[in-house]
Amino acid sequence: MNDTHDRFGELEDLGDWSLVNPEQDIRGFSVLDSKGNSYGRIEELLVDKKKEHIAAVRLEDGRMIAADDLEIRNQDVVYHDGGAASRIDYARVRRP
Repeated sequence: MNDTHDRFGELEDLGDWSLVNPEQDIRGFSVLDSKGNSYGRIEELLVDKKKEHIAAVRLEDGRMIAADDLEIRNQDVVYHDGGAASRIDYARVRRP
């Protein structure tokens, strides 16, 4: 069975899954553009279960942003509309 719907899930709903590096848990972080304007806060991380990485984030207003377009900083995340300025590693997840 190859069900695309089952390929993705929110980390919070995947009780057996966890981030390999807990410091990469960016839930609650503000998402800013390159000029410092706020898009909102990250509410949840969307896991690609097949590739075992974070594929996107969901903001508190329901908008989704691809992980490729995000740059993680100290206590916030910068959204690079149109693609990230530099390649960053995906936050890896694991299941027991």
